[in-house]
Amino acid sequence: TNDANRLAKTGVSVVQINTDKFGGDCHLAAHVVARAAENIDLDSVDLLIVENIGNLVCPAEFDIGEDSRVVVLSVTEGEDKPVKYPLMFRVCDAAILNKIDLLPYLDYNREEVLNNIRQVHPGMPVFELSAKTGDGFTPWIDWLKSKVKQKQKKGG
Repeated sequence: TNDANRLAKTGVSVVQINTDKFGGDCHLAAHVVARAAENIDLDSVDLLIVENIGNLVCPAEFDIGEDSRVVVLSVTEGEDKPVKYPLMFRVCDAAILNKIDLLPYLDYNREEVLNNIRQVHPGMPVFELSAKTGDGFTPWIDWLKSKVKQKQKKGG
């Protein structure tokens, strides 16, 4: 709810999905997302972002009707996550390495995490971002725009 409130303050449409009324699952399901989407004027939307439950295990196994999947990995989580949770990285179309502004303060091997991602999903684009400083957002936004254009060309 806190995230939804923060996002709503930016002026974008936000629908909060709580899984409690759906059994408290550790992931979203397609029917839950479809029900939430009824609260959005989808004809006026070019890009819909659904944040699944925040772990690297459960959400990997469930199709919620998305066109693309992106995994977000914070540098504070360690370099081993791609090999520890390979399914999530295999089923995703891109990865975000977040909080890169913290790298000077951490004992973190950037090359190791990138190699681990390449080992699990060769060729997957990795976007290194800092939400705090804005670093790295241009390639990420360009990738999103390209996905929107691809979808529009398909008539979707």
